[in-house]
Amino acid sequence: MKRFMGYLFYTLVVGVIVYWGFLLGQSLRAQARRTFYPYPLYVFMALYPIVLGMVFAVPGLIGRIRQKGKWRIDWPMLLPVGVPTFLLNINIILTWLFHISLINYAWYLLILTDPRSLDISGIVCGFVILSSLIRKPLDEDNVFN
Repeated sequence: MKRFMGYLFYTLVVGVIVYWGFLLGQSLRAQARRTFYPYPLYVFMALYPIVLGMVFAVPGLIGRIRQKGKWRIDWPMLLPVGVPTFLLNINIILTWLFHISLINYAWYLLILTDPRSLDISGIVCGFVILSSLIRKPLDEDNVFN
């Protein structure tokens, strides 16, 4: 029953975060249309999916917190998946701030016309960031592992 209540509470928290995110996104879109200043919307479009992905990874992180051992980073998962998805998401901010794009113009237009690509890569990025934090059991024989 305790586990059921924990998952129910977690589902409610995720629902509230998603609901507030949609409300904030709509508000920022309306503000960008009124003021012709889309930077706050771009920051939201880049970072909200990452936060949402991190929220999705919380149950696994709680399980790892309860384990014994030393914290490690799972580099084989973080580097090939987490870094490219993070760069794809912050590309919209870098383009606005520094006029530097990490991807070509066709991909940039795809991101702006269909933000689902940012949503998917951001959720994957946030999930991978928290999922790459692992605990390895302490092994006295191999200190450098």
